[in-house]
Amino acid sequence: MTPTKRIHVISFLVGLALIFLLVAWILQPFVSILAFAIIITVLLYPVYKFFLARIKKPGIASIVTLLAMLIAVAIPLWLFGQVIYNEIVGLYERYNNGGLILDRNQIVASLPEQVRDLIADFSEELNNFVAQVTNQLFSSITTIVSNIASFVTAFFIFLFVVYYLLKDGSGIKQALLDVSPLERSQAIKLFNKLVSAVNGVVKGSFIIALIQGAVATVGFLIFGLPEPFLWGAVTVVASLVPMVGTALVIVPAVIFLAITGNSPQALGLAIWGAVAVGLADNFIVPKLIGGSIKLHPVLVLLSVIGGLQFFGILGFLIGPIIMAIFVAMVEMYREDFKDYLSER
Repeated sequence: MTPTKRIHVISFLVGLALIFLLVAWILQPFVSILAFAIIITVLLYPVYKFFLARIKKPGIASIVTLLAMLIAVAIPLWLFGQVIYNEIVGLYERYNNGGLILDRNQIVASLPEQVRDLIADFSEELNNFVAQVTNQLFSSITTIVSNIASFVTAFFIFLFVVYYLLKDGSGIKQALLDVSPLERSQAIKLFNKLVSAVNGVVKGSFIIALIQGAVATVGFLIFGLPEPFLWGAVTVVASLVPMVGTALVIVPAVIFLAITGNSPQALGLAIWGAVAVGLADNFIVPKLIGGSIKLHPVLVLLSVIGGLQFFGILGFLIGPIIMAIFVAMVEMYREDFKDYLSER
């Protein structure tokens, strides 16, 4: 390469790096939206291909796919949201009327005699904790309502991006393969592992969370827990927490029933949580995840916490997916690059 040509190449690369940084700065506010749009596109792409094979028009097939997604999500969410809203309103009214303040004598009477003296102040501390959690809950709801305009804007951007990712997905994939510094076979392999990681993480977290939340809600209804659907919604969120999962909700629910004089129901809910929810975790999870990329529980925990801190609420999905891609690339290095590099 001549000195002049080298200068031109270096100048071009410097300019490209500067433009890349500017584009990254422009897109930075939308990183979470774009990442979530990519995840949903990967999940919806088989549905899009199904419609495309029958409609033959990419744009219309993309719109039909989005409409199908919105209907499949919006109707259950609306119906369930109405129930949750009514239970939250009822819970708030009970809180204002003192209905959530636990009777100290009732609590102490429900405990073994040998430990009653050790928890004399338990009722007061528990009431303070309930008051604090309730205030934070309704404060969060107020914040969400106040950010409706931002949510609508983000949702529009999300739909817009997913539409074009579905419509132009093949062209985008081809362009990425063309500019990739990897060999084409390696780039295709990495792309396939990305798809596998997205499917594996989503199936291994969100879908399982919905199943466990539904099973737990059935138990809450059977054993007479107040606001069962609200407890069930919290269980869905808790099940996303690695290693602890639904126990974060079921254990407090069992304790609540026990200290309010419903010991048989508490025992029944404890058995339900251990058997029914445990069976869902041990038998349904492996079938849904199948051969998708699996992560060690430590990596799941760290990627969820780190993802939440970096990407916000969507981090519980984005973090593990990035970690799964990293693990896949390490496996690719062990399989394809290690021997090649050692030879050199």
